[in-house]
Amino acid sequence: MKVKLTEKILTILLLLIAVGALTIHPAQEVSMSTLGGDKLDTLFNIVSYLILFYFLISYWKGFIYVTTRNPLQFFLLAIVIFSILWSEDLNSSLTYIKGLIRIYFIAIYLAMRYSLREQMRLIAWALGAAASLSMVFSAFIPGFIHQSPELLGMWSGIYGHKNELGYMMAWSAGVFLHLALSTHKYRWLMWTLCGISICLIILSRSTTSLTILLTMILLLPFYKSLKKTNYKLQVIMITSALMFLIISSIFLLNNAETVVGTSGKDLTFNGRSDLWGLVISKVLEKPWLGYGFSGFWTSNAASNLRATYDWASNAHNGFLELLLELGFLGFLTFAAGFIQFFVMALTRISSVAKKPEDYWPMQMLVIIVIVNFSEARLLTPSWNWLMYVTTSLSLSLSSQQIDFRK
Repeated sequence: MKVKLTEKILTILLLLIAVGALTIHPAQEVSMSTLGGDKLDTLFNIVSYLILFYFLISYWKGFIYVTTRNPLQFFLLAIVIFSILWSEDLNSSLTYIKGLIRIYFIAIYLAMRYSLREQMRLIAWALGAAASLSMVFSAFIPGFIHQSPELLGMWSGIYGHKNELGYMMAWSAGVFLHLALSTHKYRWLMWTLCGISICLIILSRSTTSLTILLTMILLLPFYKSLKKTNYKLQVIMITSALMFLIISSIFLLNNAETVVGTSGKDLTFNGRSDLWGLVISKVLEKPWLGYGFSGFWTSNAASNLRATYDWASNAHNGFLELLLELGFLGFLTFAAGFIQFFVMALTRISSVAKKPEDYWPMQMLVIIVIVNFSEARLLTPSWNWLMYVTTSLSLSLSSQQIDFRK
């Protein structure tokens, strides 16, 4: 699909805002505000809404069409919206629902106007800018490396916290790695930006992000071997491999100090298993509908948890957080959509993959699963969820031309 240059520029601007490349945060102990203050943040929010409104007016029929191609994604969004009826904190729910709806509109637009390969190149612009700015700010400008005792010397880039930097650079390194292996044009630039992203992961000392990167690299030759086997064997092989890698990743995350000899884990890694036990007990108090989207941690229902774990503003596990907020209704809807995504990504590898960039949808699932064992990044107004929904919708559109019986 041919897209005009002006529209591409607006799309890149939208992605730069979404990836956080224009809202630069010093290390959190230096300041909790972005450079330029809250007014700049508000300005970028207004710009993103205006761009989306322009796209919506221009392609309203396409927005409706894409919405119907993957009903599971929008049934989940409907559950989120209706959860305000039983939310424990209505104000918090309404605040975050607005951000989530914006994420869905961006995802619909990207899936409608660009192929998956085109999307990779567009997000490479945004992630490349984020990686370059993070390197420059941390290397040359005071205030972008942690100074607090528990995080001393760890780079935070433009994201304000070392875990956020590491997490975004895992996405960046993954994108540039797959593009470098897939294209001859500007390959040197792809490898350079991949190298910068890996350096930032190491300098942030984010063991989760390093685990994600190593897992993606180890899976590359495995995906290639899948094309030589039949479909049923492919499902068995990749499911077994992912289970093994996930279990290995959990072990590595829990023993990162010993395995890589790092020090200074922050509180997101300490005591989370005890926290999970209390979270599960809260889930069982409202098992079917939960406490409402973003309605638990700022409510009275969470007072005992916050008193015991003053560092916990979420469950530090995306799957438990989803159960807390939307109960088994929301969780099972997400699980159905996740399985659908998995099958479509596997089909893409076995049926249409010609280059490593075609493995990217499956690699996204690797990132999402590993991250959400220690962070709550499912169903949030974030880059993680934008990529998940966009790719899910894109696969649904492209799968109409794929024979699943092969």
